[in-house]
Amino acid sequence: MKVELTQCYILHTRPFKDSSALVECFSEEHGLVTLIAKGAKRPRSRMQGLVQPFMLLQVSWTGKAELKTLTHIEAAALYPKLSGQKILLGWYLNELLIRMLQHQDAHPDLFREYDKTISAIAHSENENQLQMILRQFELKLLAELGYGLDLFHDAKTHAPIAPELLYSYDPNLGMYEVSSAGSIAQQLCVSGASLIALQTGVCENETQLKETKKLMRFVLGHYLGNKPLQSRKLFQSTIKGVSENA
Repeated sequence: MKVELTQCYILHTRPFKDSSALVECFSEEHGLVTLIAKGAKRPRSRMQGLVQPFMLLQVSWTGKAELKTLTHIEAAALYPKLSGQKILLGWYLNELLIRMLQHQDAHPDLFREYDKTISAIAHSENENQLQMILRQFELKLLAELGYGLDLFHDAKTHAPIAPELLYSYDPNLGMYEVSSAGSIAQQLCVSGASLIALQTGVCENETQLKETKKLMRFVLGHYLGNKPLQSRKLFQSTIKGVSENA
């Protein structure tokens, strides 16, 4: 099969043989695709500077097997380069896609959401806003895969989420009110105010930021299984190193 100039983002690369690379791409029209970039590591390769993440690319490839051969690559748009913590946030998004998507299963709406999210991360300088950008992408990813959260209604009573109440989450049910002290102590609990913040993408305080992050980590963990995200471990070790050297 020959594919000409389809929009892609590179999610991950690793060395392959002496001078080539295996490239994990997220294509708008074809979903996750693994490509061989022959000669990509050679000093004079025309691919230098292009086989990297967080750039919108136009890519062509050929091949009938699951492993395709990259035949052309060019930049389709230029965003400000991610640096510092933003690179770690980008790696987190990339790892989520690699872990949760099936190969050659197209998700054009999710591709456009990823494109929008990378641009938003690149242009944002507000820490709280960056966190909510991640939360919104996580929600869109879950919804795209059929695991969407209903943040508007109690799954048991169907009553609207109330900001003053506490809620927990059951993967087989959804969000439901937690009322007894014993249940609150034993379960993941999130305020209705935090669920409303997650709906709107606007957190009003640190508590809502922490609770929305805790909830999404719990929900995603159900689908990711026991294998931890490497990007999350890297982020935690980086933060620890900064605090130790401060």
